[in-house]
Amino acid sequence: MNALERFENLLARIEYGITVPIFMIMLTVMILQVFFRYVLTMPLSWSEEMARYLFVACTFFGAAIATKEREHVEINVAEVVIESWIKDRAKKIFTAKVLNVIRDVIAIIFLFIATKETYKLTIDQLNMGQVSTAMEFPIWIVTCSMLIGFILCMVHCVLLIILNLGNRGATGYEILEEVKEQCN
Repeated sequence: MNALERFENLLARIEYGITVPIFMIMLTVMILQVFFRYVLTMPLSWSEEMARYLFVACTFFGAAIATKEREHVEINVAEVVIESWIKDRAKKIFTAKVLNVIRDVIAIIFLFIATKETYKLTIDQLNMGQVSTAMEFPIWIVTCSMLIGFILCMVHCVLLIILNLGNRGATGYEILEEVKEQCN
């Protein structure tokens, strides 16, 4: 388990190392655009396009981070049901683990479909030589950031299944977080 945890944490550090600079560059480009447009009254022709592409990359790398930490927005009815319907602590823990596995398997299925379609789109854009309007930037690179983000999300889902079954990793349920803290 320790090797998997180390790998997952290394992967997350790499994702943070990519996402934070991309975000900072995007923020800088947006501030420059506002400055040039409203202070100097000379708008930059490329800045909106670049900010949009950086935002896409930041979003998909950030989605991988959120998957690892189980921080995606959700309506967690399952936890309320587990807490109110199941009284035995061992059954609560078992039910939460089963629901996590089901949730992650469903996520992997959808992520696989999205990855497959994004891969086809990336290859089509590469083969057509499609470039952006203002910067003449290859569009396949932007789409590739989506592809990498989907793949990273799938990797995190697989790792979370394995780690959660061993009482490790982010669980998304308070009852399981308590168990994990007791195991450490």
